[in-house]
Amino acid sequence: MSFFDRTGQHQFRPPTSVWGYLPQVNEWACGTIYWRVTRVGGEDHIPVFECVPIWNGEPLEQFTALGHRKKAAMESAAEAVALSGHCVSIFREVVAQCDH
Repeated sequence: MSFFDRTGQHQFRPPTSVWGYLPQVNEWACGTIYWRVTRVGGEDHIPVFECVPIWNGEPLEQFTALGHRKKAAMESAAEAVALSGHCVSIFREVVAQCDH
């Protein structure tokens, strides 16, 4: 099933300086998400990084984000994933699989 075929109900907490969207999405995904980060430009002292989230091998290019630091690009991409409306609670997903 594609990430975009899912209707999510998972509620992420408002981000804080310690607990942003990146750690929340990583926790939610339980190891099924990978962040492909590539330097795409910028001067040596101001690089620009691009982050594409990859969920279960599916590149989620709609959530591609840019940042001047790798972590900033990852946090922006994670925010887009978290707010997408496609993040299904792991518990609900397991129950749904058991019902079939």
